[in-house]
Parts: sequence; C-alpha cells; structure tokens
Amino acid sequence: MPLTRPRRPHLVFFTSAALIFTTLSLGQTPATPTTPSSSPLTLPAALARASEGNARLAALDATLSASEGLLEQAGQRPAPTLGLSSEDLLGSGDFAGTRRAQTTLEVSQALERGGKRAKRLTLAGHERTLAAAEFQVQRNEVLAATALAYTAALAAEQRLALAAATRDQAGELLASLTTRVQAGQASPSETARARIACIASQADFARAQAAVATTRASLASLWGGTRAEFPALVGELQIPASLPDAASGLAALTQNPRLSVQQARIASQRATVAVAKAQTASDVTVSAGLRHYQEDGAGALVLGFSMPLPMRQYNQGNIRAARATLTGAEQTLVALETELRAEHAAAWLELTTAHATVLALRHEAQPATEAALALVRRGYAQGETPLTEVFDAQRTHTALRRELLDAEWAYANALVRLEALTDPSFTLTSQILSSR
Repeated sequence: MPLTRPRRPHLVFFTSAALIFTTLSLGQTPATPTTPSSSPLTLPAALARASEGNARLAALDATLSASEGLLEQAGQRPAPTLGLSSEDLLGSGDFAGTRRAQTTLEVSQALERGGKRAKRLTLAGHERTLAAAEFQVQRNEVLAATALAYTAALAAEQRLALAAATRDQAGELLASLTTRVQAGQASPSETARARIACIASQADFARAQAAVATTRASLASLWGGTRAEFPALVGELQIPASLPDAASGLAALTQNPRLSVQQARIASQRATVAVAKAQTASDVTVSAGLRHYQEDGAGALVLGFSMPLPMRQYNQGNIRAARATLTGAEQTLVALETELRAEHAAAWLELTTAHATVLALRHEAQPATEAALALVRRGYAQGETPLTEVFDAQRTHTALRRELLDAEWAYANALVRLEALTDPSFTLTSQILSSR
C-alpha cells in the first residue's frame, strides 16, 4: 500500500504559502545519505544482493543439501549380519563343560523384495525435487520483497524531494515577505503566516527524511546490510503510457514456482504410496556359516533361509493414509491454481486503477492546477488576489503532487506483485525506473 503519513490540515494550509512565487519540480534530487565509495544501486543489483545474502535462503540451502544426503542414504542396501553362537555346553551329564560344544560362525543377509530399494530412491529423488522447488518459491518471495522495498525507497526519496522543495521555498518566501513588510508593501500577518509555513515545512522535511531512512534500512535488511553502507539508488518511478500485456502474464502463471512445489509434492506422495505398497512384500533372509564340533574337531557347513509369514494384511493402514494424503495434495493443486488466478486478477485490477489515476492526474488535473496556481500568483503580485486564495491554490497543487506520487507507487507495487507471479526477474519493474 502507498506510503502515507497523517496530514494536519492547518499545517498543510500554511506550508503551501512557501510555494507562492516558485514552481515545484519533482525532478529535484533529494538530500539522501550515500556512501562516496559505493556505486549506485540498481534494482537488478539489489535483487542479486538479496539472492546471495539473504539469511533465510542460506538456511533453505542447508535443507536442500540435507535432501541430497537422504537421497544417498536411500540407495543403501541392508547390511549383512555376522553371528557367533555356541550350543551344547555347560549343561549336565554328557553335556557338562564344553567337551560336546558346537560353535557356529554365520553370516546372514536380508534380501529386499517388492522393489523397495528402487522405490526408496524414487521417493528420495522426488523429495529432493520438492526441496529445490520450495527453495525457488522462497527465493522468489525474497526477490519480490526486495523489489517492493526498492520501489518504496524510491517513492520515499521522491517525497523527500517534494518536502525539500517546500522547505527551501518556504525560507525564500519568508525572506521575501520580511523585506516587503519592512518596505511597507505587505502586512505583518503575512510574515507570521510565512514563518508558520516555514516551520511546518521543516517538520515535514524531517518526517520525509525519517521515511527515507526507514525504507532504505528495510531494503538493506534483505541481504543483511545496513543503511549506513547503503549506496545511492538509481531511477525514478516513470509510469508508461500503456499497460503490459495481460494475456501473456496470465499464461505465464502455469510456470509459477508454487505450482511446481505442489506438483513435486504430488509426485513425492505418489512415491510414498509405492513405498508403502512395497512394504507388503516380505523380505527374505539367507544365511551361511561354518559349525565346529568340539568333541571330535569336525566341521560342517550351515545354510539358512527365513521370511515372515503373511498372516495379516501388513501395512494396509499406511497405504490408506498415503493414498488419502495424495488425494489431498491433488485437490490442493486445483485450489492453488484458482488462488493464483485470483491473485493475478487482484493485482491486475490494482495496476489498471493506478495507471488510470496516474494518467488522469498527469494529463488533466496537473495542468489545470498549475494554470490556476499561475493565475492566482499573478493576481496576488498585482494586488488583485488575497493571500488566502493563493494558499488554497498552492495547497491544491501540493496535494495533487503527493497524490500523483502515491498513484505512481501504487502502480509499481501492483506491477511487482504481478511479476512475482509470472516473472521473478522483474524486467517490467526495472523498465519503469528511469535513470536520473
């Protein structure tokens, strides 16, 4: 939403007197702190910084590495078992002591049936794909937050430019009116009004400075930086005459990473169902070893085979649970597609509304208010118009400038939201930022 602050009508009224004999220019460069050693920061450069330095992405990268370890582990076969046993010893009668003991050294190996290993590998592969897709979603969210913070910082700087012009011109007007009062050409009440306007404009400038500092700090925090080391931003919000193509943006929704995540989750759940089914196949354990007879020193080969008896419907509960989860994931995909289309429609409506507002203010309201302000100024200079009318005209003109800034930022905000759904490189957003 546009950055706004509470306005005090009486302060705005008196502040507008500071602009009587000059013309506001939004193109003025605001006095924002920069570091001389830093190169200017463009939107693509800010996106690159956030992509490389964001702490949340670093944590997700560790999760992605963990999924690779699980993929490696899923391919491991059951380890063989080495056993040593001794029988017929320490008994009674003929079996007293160890004279008739039988000692067996045996190796056993479980053999998985039902394709368990292959299905585990498939599941682990889908889990890794899911982790990579979730990382991409989080990365896009960080990039979208960066783009929003960047445009917010630019909008704050443009508001600071307007406040700086108001402050400087208020001082000039106060000096001019003081001279006129001393010459007997103006009333002392006009000087008092100008002095109040000057004080109000200084307060407004201080608030605008604070807003710039806040937005710059928010932007820098996305890559772990601080506003103290913040370079200068590059660009101004310049809204184009025509809207972007809506059809191509809507078609690009099919490539949204959130859909990729859900599709990967469905594939992973299908693999989970397959693993659960594979668990119903009983594994076979084979063994071989050597047996030593203590009584006569003879030896013999020992062979073994074992497997569980399928006396119950083994693992059916897990299979039903996996299938139910799969059904839920498939339904979630349908809901997500609807949700993305709704988000796109809402952002597009905000974009078109802001675009129409910008064009109306820029091409209709702004020329009219500038013409009216010029007429009132000329009438005041000739002694035909009272100062209150000049205040009213100037207040309208200043309010229009601020409303235009708000509409331009609303357009940029909606455009970022659209591109977050369709093109996380934010190409269109970069294009509306013209270099200064």
